[in-house]
Amino acid sequence: MEITKTYCFIKANFHKAFAPFMEAVSNARREGDVDKSKAMIAEMMKLVGNSAFGRSGMDMSKHKEVKYESNDKAIKSKIEHFTFHGLEELNDACEITMKKRRLNNKNPIHLLIAIYQLAKLRFSFYYECIDFYFDRSDFQYQEMDTDSAYIAFSCEKPFQDCIKPELREYFQEHKYNWFPRDYNTEVAKFDRRTPGLFKDEWSGNAMVSLSRSWSE
Repeated sequence: MEITKTYCFIKANFHKAFAPFMEAVSNARREGDVDKSKAMIAEMMKLVGNSAFGRSGMDMSKHKEVKYESNDKAIKSKIEHFTFHGLEELNDACEITMKKRRLNNKNPIHLLIAIYQLAKLRFSFYYECIDFYFDRSDFQYQEMDTDSAYIAFSCEKPFQDCIKPELREYFQEHKYNWFPRDYNTEVAKFDRRTPGLFKDEWSGNAMVSLSRSWSE
């Protein structure tokens, strides 16, 4: 292929586009940890952060307009209109669903795509951290989600006792690439709300998985 003429070009600007949004959510949650009077704000910001994923991928083409009419002439006019989608009869009126004539696709769908792609980093955590530092006889993955991993270890303190002997020093040098810093309370609390790091949220000695009982 030979390019014979260039009409325009777009210069790429490398930066973290949503860094301010991410930092606002994380900082609000950190403030809620320190000041309990701000706990409600912290929970609200957690919801804002989580809902950004679904909101950015919302299919605007499925949005409809709902109108209520009781006049027969108005109902007939709506039914005959090219944007008519559906009708439901009520007691003394009709609920009429119309397609939108214009759609404004303003949602940042690239954010949704990026989150889906970054979820693949869980594979990186498995292969570059767990499978690298632990012998496969010392752990068993139970289940996995986009932002979590449930793992059974053969040791009560796996990150102290189960690390391969030849990699223990290397693990100590690089463990904060995967886990929160723990050398003092202040940084531990800060990293607890840092996205991308794995935190030990619960530990136990058993895992129960419920499944449906299919009758013959």
